[in-house]
Amino acid sequence: MNFITTFKDVLIEALTEHKKMIIILYAVFIILFIGSWIFVSDSASSTLQNIQNMSAATPSPVVSDLSPLDLFIHNGVGGLIYYLGSIFFAIPAIVQVIYNGLNLGAVGPVLEAVHAGGGLQYIIYLIPHGIFEITGTILQSAAGILLFKFIWAFLKNIAIKDNGKRLSVRQSFEKNKKVLIQSVAIIIFATILMAIAAPIEAYFSVPFSDWIFGL
Repeated sequence: MNFITTFKDVLIEALTEHKKMIIILYAVFIILFIGSWIFVSDSASSTLQNIQNMSAATPSPVVSDLSPLDLFIHNGVGGLIYYLGSIFFAIPAIVQVIYNGLNLGAVGPVLEAVHAGGGLQYIIYLIPHGIFEITGTILQSAAGILLFKFIWAFLKNIAIKDNGKRLSVRQSFEKNKKVLIQSVAIIIFATILMAIAAPIEAYFSVPFSDWIFGL
């Protein structure tokens, strides 16, 4: 059995076993995205009224000058840092979902205040690369939570008696390694999704949103 087949099997198993957690993370992201949009739109409509006059000089509310490599480093490598940091009680993994949901949701109403129809164009801009990037972000967080779950179970089985006895380091690792393997498989898949999203965001999303919005 080659590596690709093995990886695919492990990934499918991991996504299946932990689909509830992934769905919950997605739900949290969506709720925060919508909540942030509504909250910011209330203030943006009043505080950014004067910027509306600039709309005629602003051909597109969505501009991306970053290269695919820059975007991948920001999203992919940044996600790996969150992932590794999740050894600390999975806090970075949870923060990642919260931050992205709030941050991305806040951009739309601001663009709407700057440019008439900017909010709708922002959504159109997000769709092509967001399918991969947002999914990758959610999976990075899920992988981080699983990494912490492995470390917690691994240390717990060594420190606390299991069925009357403490496990050795090797025994504890063997008992819990499945979760670690699943975590690694998911973070690899998430990184691949980020690599796919980067060139789409750099070269396609802005022209696509301009074209759709101009129909």
